[in-house]
Amino acid sequence: MPIALDALVMWAKAQVLGKEPPACAEDCEQLPIPIAESDCGRYHLASCASYEIEDYEHRWINRRFPVSEAQMLGNEKLRRIQLSGGPCKSYRIPMETTWLVDDVMRWWCIGEPGEIRDLLGWVGYLGKRRAVGMGQVASWSVDPCEPWGDGFPVVRGSMPLRPLPVDTPGVGDDALQAMAVLRPPYWAHYKEEPCVVPM
Repeated sequence: MPIALDALVMWAKAQVLGKEPPACAEDCEQLPIPIAESDCGRYHLASCASYEIEDYEHRWINRRFPVSEAQMLGNEKLRRIQLSGGPCKSYRIPMETTWLVDDVMRWWCIGEPGEIRDLLGWVGYLGKRRAVGMGQVASWSVDPCEPWGDGFPVVRGSMPLRPLPVDTPGVGDDALQAMAVLRPPYWAHYKEEPCVVPM
């Protein structure tokens, strides 16, 4: 699933309040964020990221175990270093990096622009492999926009822009259905329910 705006804003709110990361999903606290909730109160009126993919790049995560250093640090009891498994195993894992058109991601929401802008300032990286500099955010821009009609900002052209309950009005019959979580944290799989999701 693309990155959800309400999850980013809720993470930033937790940083501002100095909240510690929860040990498990059951310990997650629903923090108030400056994004409006739906009439049913089951989800926030914020979309997932919208973007166009320009290119893909294949990279690898490499780790070669330093055998010579291990031999040098070992003592006379060291007879064997197991390189085919365990903590000494070397690896080369393929990874795909995605490049976006104009390096831009867009979200739509109903909320307080000033507060959202302040909270998004806490978010410096998006996606996986942030520790090695991937997904760095150059800047955030929060601008007002004209609503496109019924379903704004979560349904556009009868297609959902975020996970929504199956009975959401305005969603077409051809929308993709899957098990998904409606509110952050989205990694809390025990909260999954039948939803319509973005393609």
